[in-house]
Amino acid sequence: MSCLKRGELQAAFDQVSDPKDWRAPIDFTGDLSAEEAQVACQAIRFFTASEPTLQELCSGGYRIKADGYRLGPAGP
Repeated sequence: MSCLKRGELQAAFDQVSDPKDWRAPIDFTGDLSAEEAQVACQAIRFFTASEPTLQELCSGGYRIKADGYRLGPAGP
């Protein structure tokens, strides 16, 4: 995976984070490609300093979970 620009990371993070509270824990389920899921995980690490878990779904797509900023090592 090549180096991503901040705007690309922001777009991926916006897709999986809570739009009302970006600091909240992340529990996203959606139809992402493998590459999109990997970019989303990279964005989560960048913006929250928490480590996401990635689960491929039998029905297609992925589930991504992370502590998020507030509960992760960078939070208060």
